[in-house]
Amino acid sequence: MKENGLLVAAGVLATVLAACSSNSPDNPTSVPPGSAGSGGSGGSVGAGGSTTDPKVCSAGVPPTSQIPRLVNRQYDAVVRDLLGLTSLPNAGGQPPSSLLNADFDGPMNPFAWQAYQDVAAAIAADVLAGPNRSKFISCDPAMAGCLTQTIKAFGRKAFRRPLSDAEVATFEKLGKTTPAGTPEEVAETTLLAFLVSPSFLLLPELTPNMEGAAYKLSSHEQAARLSFLLWGSVPDDVLSAAADAGELGTKEQLLAQAKRMIAVREKTGPLVAGFHRKYLEMDNPASHWWKVQHDKTMFPLYSEEAVPAMLAELDAFFEEVAFAGGSFKDLFLSNVGYVTSQTAAIYGLDPAAYGSQLTRVELDPATRPGFLTRLGFLSSFSNFDGTSPILRGAFITVNMLGVDPGPPNPDALQVAVPNGNYTTRRQYTEALTQRPGCQHCHTPFINPPGFVLETYDAIGRIQTVDPMGGPIDSTATVTFADGNVKPMSSAIELMTEIGQGPLARRIYAERWVSFAYGRSANSNDACVVEHLDGKLNQDGYTVLDLLADLTQADAFRLRTREN
Repeated sequence: MKENGLLVAAGVLATVLAACSSNSPDNPTSVPPGSAGSGGSGGSVGAGGSTTDPKVCSAGVPPTSQIPRLVNRQYDAVVRDLLGLTSLPNAGGQPPSSLLNADFDGPMNPFAWQAYQDVAAAIAADVLAGPNRSKFISCDPAMAGCLTQTIKAFGRKAFRRPLSDAEVATFEKLGKTTPAGTPEEVAETTLLAFLVSPSFLLLPELTPNMEGAAYKLSSHEQAARLSFLLWGSVPDDVLSAAADAGELGTKEQLLAQAKRMIAVREKTGPLVAGFHRKYLEMDNPASHWWKVQHDKTMFPLYSEEAVPAMLAELDAFFEEVAFAGGSFKDLFLSNVGYVTSQTAAIYGLDPAAYGSQLTRVELDPATRPGFLTRLGFLSSFSNFDGTSPILRGAFITVNMLGVDPGPPNPDALQVAVPNGNYTTRRQYTEALTQRPGCQHCHTPFINPPGFVLETYDAIGRIQTVDPMGGPIDSTATVTFADGNVKPMSSAIELMTEIGQGPLARRIYAERWVSFAYGRSANSNDACVVEHLDGKLNQDGYTVLDLLADLTQADAFRLRTREN
């Protein structure tokens, strides 16, 4: 923004911000810039929900925020899809959201608001001066009617609905200040004003029409929910046309659009990968994912530079399972892998046959079933100089088997490991966890799944001899949350049992619902979870079927307010 009369016209810009959410048939209530709702974790709803047992179904639609903000991943996707911009020079080539505050719940604060303004200014300057200019304005701003045409066309996409006449007139005021700005400056300021408008930064759901005891979303609000659920971004032209025509009022119409949109892999694929990161807590700073480096003397095939390839492999794995028609069980049984020259040798492949880009391969289905036998998991849940049956076993026990062993004994790490001539990591772990206060959790629950995975070393390579010198023993008796106890000795046995386990299936359904609807588990959504859980147990029901069915719940089509 240049320093002339136009660019210091804060009063005019403030008028735009105050008016940008008002006087629209779909958005009748004004939303000032400081009143943003929950940032949430995804989707177009906030962190509402009932306060009763989140595992027990209680019919109803949980209350949600009417004006949640875009979360940062959505902000980046919207800027990409509207303006073709994926990075900013002043962000070191990183996405625009890297300059924003981290996602947070609650009202807007001055620091977050200033960041939105700074990033919007950088985006506007970059777009108007660069190759993406035509994505915002395709005519000469000095020509009569050009800016009005741009305001209407770009505003329809940015606000996910047509602008009212009053909104168009308010944006036009940016070109009528004293002193006057140049046409280029007016165009740049107009884009900036859009990018800091509440109707852009928020996902308002304010239509007062009722369906029973709940509010029914307008066609444009429904289109936004659908698009941000499946693509994490704005509706495309087809969905926008359906919204303008009022063709999103039934479950059948929503399902038809959902299936069409899901089939666009380049848009839905990142959402599938993003969900599975959330499902497995890969991005949780408190988790063990991507935290451990390994002794290169003991494991010469390991390189810190290969870690991004390991993460990318898991993203590609989950996307491939989903778009190849895979089911929940296939997450634990698929032998698809993605390797580079840095990771191929760990899988026993010739690194010379691969380059720096991921290459799809089919691994041995007996020894590499599912994501828990991929390098990303095995390497993350290990120690610097060896495997960790405890870390691997605890992750599987809690997240896959549905067993809650309770908090660890706070004194556990204060007791010295018994002296002994250990020849395997398993022997050491058994001695470590047989102490009072540890045995009742580790022996029946935590250790056994980790012992089964001892056939993979600290970086994920198959091993038959422990680095400590002894032979690998992967036999164990695994306890499931329903009390079922099964002896097993191989990854394929363990993965088969997990994939058909009712607790693992329910956890998966519950986390999809929470991710898609952008709120914590609650008793109302538990009804949706139960429905999807039952479907996941049906032969032929795929991950993408589940994604489509998320659009069919009343909780997706309707909203309620807090009392």
